[in-house]
Amino acid sequence: GSSSASASGSAAKTPASFETAPDRYRHWTLQIEGEIARLNMAVREDEPLVPGYQLKLNSYDLGVDIELADAVQRLRFGHPEVRVVIVGSGRDRVFCAGANIHMLAQSTHGFKVNFCKYTNETRLYIEDAAQHSGQRYLAAVSGSCAGGGYELAMACDEIILMDDGSSTVSLPEVPLLGVLPGTGGLTRLVDKRRVRRDRADVFSTLAEGMRGKRAVEWGLIDKVVPRSRFAQAVKTRADELAVVAAKDRAPAPGPSTGLTLEPLQPQITDDELRYRFVTVKLDRAHRLGHLTVTGPTAGSAPATAEQLHQQASTGQLWALRAFRELDDALLRLRFHEPTIGLLML
Repeated sequence: GSSSASASGSAAKTPASFETAPDRYRHWTLQIEGEIARLNMAVREDEPLVPGYQLKLNSYDLGVDIELADAVQRLRFGHPEVRVVIVGSGRDRVFCAGANIHMLAQSTHGFKVNFCKYTNETRLYIEDAAQHSGQRYLAAVSGSCAGGGYELAMACDEIILMDDGSSTVSLPEVPLLGVLPGTGGLTRLVDKRRVRRDRADVFSTLAEGMRGKRAVEWGLIDKVVPRSRFAQAVKTRADELAVVAAKDRAPAPGPSTGLTLEPLQPQITDDELRYRFVTVKLDRAHRLGHLTVTGPTAGSAPATAEQLHQQASTGQLWALRAFRELDDALLRLRFHEPTIGLLML
């Protein structure tokens, strides 16, 4: 995304973009080696989406999560050969400190709501990829893993924690901030990881978090490994998960080379968003958005399976392109047009 004061809830001339690509990532690195992909978080402290705060300790803002959402979708659509994604940290002794507190402090209430919804939707993308695209996610946690960082780890299928005396997992929002974990933390703790509710209550009051064998016993993580064997243990488990994923995933009827997610490049004016198939006209005086979705043009609908695969692999397939445009348009409305109260489809 581009710098924009509207990303923190105030007026701006240039709204943040929800589109990016791996060659433009500033906070994540994506490496693909056959069946295994590595997604490492190395947040640049001095490059927040808007001025006014530093992204210390691998904390994230909207710009960081836009890149994560892009990476997850590109892995799903563009790299069907990938069966396991290892999510790790590019910073020593810190996995992720969660959402940046200073960013939230300078944001409006509406932005905070949409920010938490967006980050949770990104984690849902991860879980959906595991369920429907046969791509398992493995969190390799080294260092402190707090708040939204632990929520990210819990979105993965499994969590391996480094046993070095300082690596911990925690949900410190209640004792430190007086708020509940805002990105599905408590829900994933008890409904997904099946942590006993009394233990979840206690864990959520421990600002220092938990580490080592106790974290395994409570179900907060899946495995703990000493620093000297951590890298190898992560690699070994990723290879094992790749075998499981290969057995669970039936051969796809579509192209095996992956799909191209081409840039959407909407034309934006003061009162209109115009994509190839989606148009949004804004009537701010009446708090209305007129949203039009256009079907495929005459003769463009694929007549054979080969034509469908060809359109899909080049990003031209209507069903994929139109709904990517719709997603992008709705995100822009949620974050940048708070006065729009009703959409006419």
